[in-house]
Amino acid sequence: MRKTGCLTSLVLVFALLLSLAGFPQASAAGAGGNGEMVGYYASWAASQGCTPDQLPAEQFTQINYAFAKLADGRAALSDPARDGKNLRELTALRRRNPDLKIVLSLGGWDDSAGFSDAAASAGSRKALAQSCVDLLLKHGLDGVDLDWEYPVSGGAPGVTHRPQDKQNFTLLLRELRQALDRQGQRDGKRYVLTVAGAVNGGYLNNIEPQAVAETVDHIFLMAYDIHGPWDAYADFNAPLYTPADGPPRYRASVDDGISAWLGRGVPPEKLVLGMPLYGYIYQGVSSRNSGLYQSFTSAKSVSWDKVKSEYLNRASYQRFRHQQAEVPYLFGNRSFLSYDDQASIAAKAALARRRGLGGVGFWELSQDRSGDLIQSAWNVWNGGRFQDVPQDAWYAGAVERVCAAGLMNGVSPTAFSPGGTVTRGQIAAILHRLAGSPSAQGAAFSDVPSGAYYSGAVAWAAGQGIVEGYYDGTFRPDLPVSRQQLAAILWRFAQRERADSGARASLRGYRDAGEVSGYAREALSWALAEGILQGTKDGALQPQGRAARGQAAVLLERFQDLLKGQKPASFR
Repeated sequence: MRKTGCLTSLVLVFALLLSLAGFPQASAAGAGGNGEMVGYYASWAASQGCTPDQLPAEQFTQINYAFAKLADGRAALSDPARDGKNLRELTALRRRNPDLKIVLSLGGWDDSAGFSDAAASAGSRKALAQSCVDLLLKHGLDGVDLDWEYPVSGGAPGVTHRPQDKQNFTLLLRELRQALDRQGQRDGKRYVLTVAGAVNGGYLNNIEPQAVAETVDHIFLMAYDIHGPWDAYADFNAPLYTPADGPPRYRASVDDGISAWLGRGVPPEKLVLGMPLYGYIYQGVSSRNSGLYQSFTSAKSVSWDKVKSEYLNRASYQRFRHQQAEVPYLFGNRSFLSYDDQASIAAKAALARRRGLGGVGFWELSQDRSGDLIQSAWNVWNGGRFQDVPQDAWYAGAVERVCAAGLMNGVSPTAFSPGGTVTRGQIAAILHRLAGSPSAQGAAFSDVPSGAYYSGAVAWAAGQGIVEGYYDGTFRPDLPVSRQQLAAILWRFAQRERADSGARASLRGYRDAGEVSGYAREALSWALAEGILQGTKDGALQPQGRAARGQAAVLLERFQDLLKGQKPASFR
């Protein structure tokens, strides 16, 4: 794993819709009993503003603290003061999720130099294993995650290698397993042992995959850095499937990596699919093929948070999605940016479910502070179902599909609140994010606090003519959106996206047509003609009725179908 830290088309039109809060707060739910949800938290993240208390503890079964180091063949904290404080705050997360395991990750890209020596003899293996147990006991941790990069060959400059690393890796894991089990018998608990492994065939040739799988609780597949700055050409960080149009030098994908491990006899339930919360930006690329597969002059990692805040809202960048690889990318200013969004993360989590894997996970948690990608994976991994959505409800299919695709989120990991309403402040925030969070100027309202999460969004949406205030100069952000208001807002947005075909339906025949406000008559006529909104069985439009979240899921799915294939307009 590389130290990307807190750095590192509308992209499926509603990818950010209804992500109205940050990490959801709920009762401890773990991963819903469906397998592992694993996240790495980097030691340097707190100094960059992402402290452990901000992590979504309720959504994880295991959080790995990265990294401890090897010092004279023993496990040690890299910075005892910093790491001790971080570990205290991480273990405090158990108050929110008693089932959460806090695990010490040992090694990583920068600290794997001493593994070969430590694994070379029975005595050195025993010493390393005992030092790991001592650290766990001192800091109240639940296990060890071994991240040796890499046995036999590869890794950072200065890493020692031996041909015997292949067998010694297994022997070291067995020694660790025995030491943890002995301590567990004394303590009356089970300590976990996990490893992080690459997804290429070369790595698998340098370990004993089946023996490793038999020894550890799970193997975290580092299904990213498939391509990166070390390559000659700009390419995708983590393509889900192998593009046929890629350079012939080497072609690889997440799916290929999973197949490689399964092909070596590793049970699927022992594999956790690791996904990136970062991408790579390649600079100095040509405009040919929009930068994809082109040579570059420099490259660096970019966190999802930075992609969202600094690149998605730039008019100079054009958005694309590679249909075969199932990942998005940007091109502009002679730069090619490979990244993952909610939709591509959802697709990866869905693949993990289809292939029967034991879980999903992320490197590295501080790079998605708002929880966009984490929530998208959580929804899919838990089947896209919520405890308050009956499977036979008329909106259940739409809720499941939009959540599985990362298009909507629940109000908590286990609740969708289908009868809850969408407020005016929320819809402004939705549209603002949909447009890439452009800078806002102009319109201000007396009841929109400058510090509110929706304040900039309201100013932008009003300035664009998408939402309007009231006669008294207020916006009333907490007022629920009615069906006719939602129709009007979607219509205005569709016009911005050049998705208004001009089709209109008559409002005659609906018994409450007279209740439709003048501003909303054409919008409702448009929504009916396009099949986005429908009347009730008793012939009513209910224009003043509140737009419930379950209904919103259905309307958004229909609106998404309308906008498919439409070229996004620029928001300025």
